[in-house]
Amino acid sequence: MIPCTKTGCHRWFRNKSGLTQHVNVYHPVLPSVNISVPVEQCQESSAGEEHSQVLPDGYGDSGNPLDDPSNSNPLAEYVGPGDRYYRNYHPNLTGRPCDSLGNFLPAGHPAEPLTDMQPDDWSPYSSRLEFELADFLFTRSQMSAANINELLNLWNASLLSTGGQPIFRDSGEMYKTIDSTPLGDVQWEKFSTSYTGERPTENVPPWMNDTYDIWFRSPKEVIRNMLSRPDFSDAIDYRPFREYESATDSRQWEDFMSGDWAWKQADTISRDPATHGSTFVPIILGSDKTTVSVATGQNDYYPLYLSIGNIRNKVRRAHRNGVILIAFLAIPHMDKEHASTDAFRRFRRQLFHSSLAYILHDLMPGMTEPIVMWFGDGHYRRVIFGLGPYIADYEEQVLLACIVRGWCVKCLAMRQALDTDALYRSREHAEALIEEFDLKNLRDEYGIIGDIIPFTSGFPRADIYELIAPDILHQIIKGTFKDHLVEWVESYLKAMHGTAKANAILDDIDRRIAAVAPFTGLRRFPEGRHFKQWTGNDSKALMKVYLPAIEGHVPVEIVRTFRALLEFTYLVRRNVITEETLVTIEDAINRFHKHREIFRESGTIQTFSLPHQHAMKHYPDLIRLFGAPNGLCTSITESKHIDAVKDPYRRTNRNKPLGQMLIINQRLDKLAASRRDFSRRGMLEGSCLTATMQLFSTRAHSNTSEAPGLNRCNEDTDEAVDCPTSIEAHVELARTPRTYLITLSKLAAELNLQHLPTILEEFLLQQLDAYDNCDSDLPEWPTYGNKITVVNAAAALFYAPSDISGIGGMRREYIRSCHSWQNGAPRYDCAFVNTDSGLKGMYGLDIVRILAFFSFVSQSKRYPCAVVRWFDRVGDKPDTDTGMWIVRPAFTAQRRPSIGIIHVDTLYRAAHLIPLYATRPVSRNLKPHHSYDSFTAFYINKFIDHHAFSLLSDSY
Repeated sequence: MIPCTKTGCHRWFRNKSGLTQHVNVYHPVLPSVNISVPVEQCQESSAGEEHSQVLPDGYGDSGNPLDDPSNSNPLAEYVGPGDRYYRNYHPNLTGRPCDSLGNFLPAGHPAEPLTDMQPDDWSPYSSRLEFELADFLFTRSQMSAANINELLNLWNASLLSTGGQPIFRDSGEMYKTIDSTPLGDVQWEKFSTSYTGERPTENVPPWMNDTYDIWFRSPKEVIRNMLSRPDFSDAIDYRPFREYESATDSRQWEDFMSGDWAWKQADTISRDPATHGSTFVPIILGSDKTTVSVATGQNDYYPLYLSIGNIRNKVRRAHRNGVILIAFLAIPHMDKEHASTDAFRRFRRQLFHSSLAYILHDLMPGMTEPIVMWFGDGHYRRVIFGLGPYIADYEEQVLLACIVRGWCVKCLAMRQALDTDALYRSREHAEALIEEFDLKNLRDEYGIIGDIIPFTSGFPRADIYELIAPDILHQIIKGTFKDHLVEWVESYLKAMHGTAKANAILDDIDRRIAAVAPFTGLRRFPEGRHFKQWTGNDSKALMKVYLPAIEGHVPVEIVRTFRALLEFTYLVRRNVITEETLVTIEDAINRFHKHREIFRESGTIQTFSLPHQHAMKHYPDLIRLFGAPNGLCTSITESKHIDAVKDPYRRTNRNKPLGQMLIINQRLDKLAASRRDFSRRGMLEGSCLTATMQLFSTRAHSNTSEAPGLNRCNEDTDEAVDCPTSIEAHVELARTPRTYLITLSKLAAELNLQHLPTILEEFLLQQLDAYDNCDSDLPEWPTYGNKITVVNAAAALFYAPSDISGIGGMRREYIRSCHSWQNGAPRYDCAFVNTDSGLKGMYGLDIVRILAFFSFVSQSKRYPCAVVRWFDRVGDKPDTDTGMWIVRPAFTAQRRPSIGIIHVDTLYRAAHLIPLYATRPVSRNLKPHHSYDSFTAFYINKFIDHHAFSLLSDSY
């Protein structure tokens, strides 16, 4: 038995690993802290700091938690329009408003004013123009200091002749103004640490003598800023809840606070009556190394990000600063001689965990006793913190959980048999194992690295095994799909056909992928799959088009394997997951496990004991715990790398870049906070020019009615739209006409449709409701002028919360129809048309190809229209193997293409079709713009995006 050597401790342990865990948990030695700031910073705003005190034991009569009106029964409320859904709210942690001292307020008490600043106070800027210029130069254009100086010199020179005053003299003055902004100001601090363990008597490795700096910002102050943001006030959940459909009492999961984990944490916290009425604030963390340069010096950085579980998934995913950079962790570098030693690996792991523990230590008091914080809705509330899910890829997960690589971080399944069912890991079980077994048995039998203690061990209610979040990007998209199945297809073809024939088949698959018709936002693969650096977006794009490309070249079992995986991926990516969806997810997992056996039976692979594929079976339970996984995916933190690490690095001079990156991030935060504040006070309405003209009482003529984005006809991107969720879908013609094509006869000639005027007359009769009611053989045809306005695109605005969208879930895409797209080949997109709104999915939709968008005036009314070619559905259900509907071009009784004119209001959104290639080889000369004209049958691509998947999955 081994005793604990700490004074006053009388614990004994069977082995060294048990002693190590005990010391790290109960007698931790934190690194000494050397706090510094990289540049001169302004003093932090004192408003709010005074309210951060821990509540006293006695709250007074109005603050007594026993006066909380909540009870042991959940609080039920209807939510959303039409009382279609209701929520049961947690009865104890109710997010009840209080005053600045923590005394609860009576129901209906008005919120305090968010600010006492006047609507013309631009402090620390002198005017709107000064702020807009600083924001444009630093945030949007990311202009260097040298270029800012050059621009300001030219601008100021132009003012000399008129006697005007310069806005900024130089970049230094602009930076000083930004730095003096009190909003969003959380200073960077630093602590240093080094190795303090045993050293060899000679040839001491360099890493044992090095000092490691960790830069961080107070997570409590970052959270304070997030909670106080008025623009988040309508997108924050103050209470854990469970949501149900009213008609069926079926539960559904969406945002984080709808999961069982938040509810169970609230149950545990509320055992202490002093916490009743508080707001539970789960801390979501994420970290991942990223590379910013491969040519100069140290090119790896290790950012740590923080979010809170109260903000909704749409905010976290919408790049609205719902995820904040709070630290740069240290990356110990070592030569090859020492990098693989056990001592260095152990130090590197413990450095990671010790750093996290220190960075988060200022949250510790607020995890057991409520503190008071100001919220963006104008109320104070008592807050209880708790460590929540950690967003990480598999390599980071094994580091976090102190697990041997190759084992599951969630359950105890053996490394060689991950397919078997096993119990979930837990903190209590792991601690018991560490006290009982030696390090070798822990590693071999349980996959536990017993001499490293997770950073969560010192925090209440924190179990790192439970807190590992699902990772759709690395586990499913890049791991199971790209690194496993796509590679297995290549190995299978070589095993079955030999290398030469397999390469010919793979070349044909690449030509099929390259020939896919263009679609808004779809990444192109002009040379197929053969390029070196794959990103997550590349893998996502390949998922959208890969299934039809391999059909005919591989057995149906492989096709069905891919279908099952794709359907699983798109199901777990939904923004709302119901009990019915969970059943469908589990069915997809079962089908995937069944059909993938062809790879083992063919000898392509030997085992399915792969952590990424094994992780799929945990998704149903993780959804119940944390809500929809799309709010906790590493794609969120990876996209944050660009704004917080990669772009700031590119703006540095490469000389000690980290300090410059910290300053850049802090200035970006201040500018963003100022923009939010000015917007909330209504100071940024209209353009800067119109506001200045109004200031000088000059009448400004400007067209402000145009919807944003409708003139972006030449950009092949879709976009998130921050507008209210008021419609399901709406299509509007672009505002830029093709001025050289102004007559119907010219359009008919261009499309080679000589009977187009007749089609237009029939359309007008239908619009006037005269066609069916006309008794004469020769009705009086409605009149219209020959002049028309032709445009190259229409904008479809629709509700697509599972895709990248605005906070309201709205998304805009562009439907193209032009004889020359971007000065190149023609492009005529396809679209869904509403034909029966009473039916679901494809049963109420048809497919058309847009040959032209135009509008005309008849009897003083403008008609926005589209000339379309119709498609017919093949069969009354999707294809059995691919799960996709099949369509083919429609023909009249005279075997002519079925052409029509429809009102744009009947259009729903764009559709993407992929040919049925079967076994037919694709010509090397086939280009994407040939795709719709070269084949006779097509799949409706339900994998083009998540909205299309949901739309087409509703059909069966």
